[in-house]
Amino acid sequence: MMRRLLFAAVLAVFFTGCDGLIGGEEVARIPLQAAADGGYAPVRILLKPEMNTVAFNLHADFVWGKRDEAGQWNSYRATLSTEDKVVRTQEFQVNSPENTNATSSSPPTSLQQPVLRVDVPAEAEYQITIAPLKPPAVTLNAPQLVVRINVRQL
Repeated sequence: MMRRLLFAAVLAVFFTGCDGLIGGEEVARIPLQAAADGGYAPVRILLKPEMNTVAFNLHADFVWGKRDEAGQWNSYRATLSTEDKVVRTQEFQVNSPENTNATSSSPPTSLQQPVLRVDVPAEAEYQITIAPLKPPAVTLNAPQLVVRINVRQL
């Protein structure tokens, strides 16, 4: 009985943490263009309060066999703004899936990283910018910004 209760509690915590990734409704999947600084070109999107809570996630593919990236990570700051007003910022990291132990199992080939969750205050065209906090050390292919709306509050 205690094991079942513990298992149910673990599942509840897991799904609460993943809500920004799998909850709500996906409304956009926007290919990101690399910027010269190692971040991504700003993305503009129309958002409305009835879409709250809005979650932004980074999806990408890892490059296979980049053992030199083992133990490395990228640090980014996501900024959501409108008309020169910052609505929300959030820092996040992308860790290399590579393991220095060549005999270990295959690393993951893709990434689904929560970037930012926000309740927008008004209908407007918003801009989200993902800027590096240090030079990127982990290679990401085909990065996309995934926008989910009506994500449950934590």
